[in-house]
Amino acid sequence: MTTDSVRWDEIHKNIPPDLARHSQYAEGCEPKFPRSSTVCDLAGGLGYDALYFINNGHNVILMDISDYALKHAKKLASENNVVSRLVTKKVDFGEGLIPLRDGSVDVIFSRIGFNYFPYEETRNLLADAYRVLKTDGKAYIAFKSPEDLEDYNFLRKNAVELQENVFIEGEQIRSRFTKRQLEQMLEEIGISDYSVSAYKEERETLRDEFMKASKKVLYLNEVSFKKI
Repeated sequence: MTTDSVRWDEIHKNIPPDLARHSQYAEGCEPKFPRSSTVCDLAGGLGYDALYFINNGHNVILMDISDYALKHAKKLASENNVVSRLVTKKVDFGEGLIPLRDGSVDVIFSRIGFNYFPYEETRNLLADAYRVLKTDGKAYIAFKSPEDLEDYNFLRKNAVELQENVFIEGEQIRSRFTKRQLEQMLEEIGISDYSVSAYKEERETLRDEFMKASKKVLYLNEVSFKKI
């Protein structure tokens, strides 16, 4: 059986060079970060968003399951002479939670990194993101949305539904939680200062690793909350 680490190594190796840049979502979130923040980028992949945050004055802890992605992120930081401002950690979020102490970071950021877990595990990850934030720290976490009907119908046709809006495709779990499901998770955790809103990421070309197709719009649900 292919391990998640090896699977994600292959996915990252096959990202086309023309998509090797930071995301629109990172660009939209960064102005809302406190200046000179410590940012934890969860499932941050190849490190382009992390480098964008560093170049805007932040320090970044990047966590990912892929050895290839983490090495690439460190190479990017070295090439840009900012290696001292990047920490990388190999983490399998499916086996545990976030390996940071309570109240240790200013910002939690994740772009479609939490779309691979059932409801309870996703809720636990959100709770742990809240735990590691400093008081007044903020989280910006983007999930793929079921409002992308092409993507959602592809899942309904080609995968097995494990739970409501949670599918198994091959060896991979893929979630497409609704806005209400995400709100329910936050309410169950006890987070009061939150919002869940639709977000469209638009670009000349977006690569969908699941559908193996190029798209112009990525439909997301953004979960944001503040540590009180």
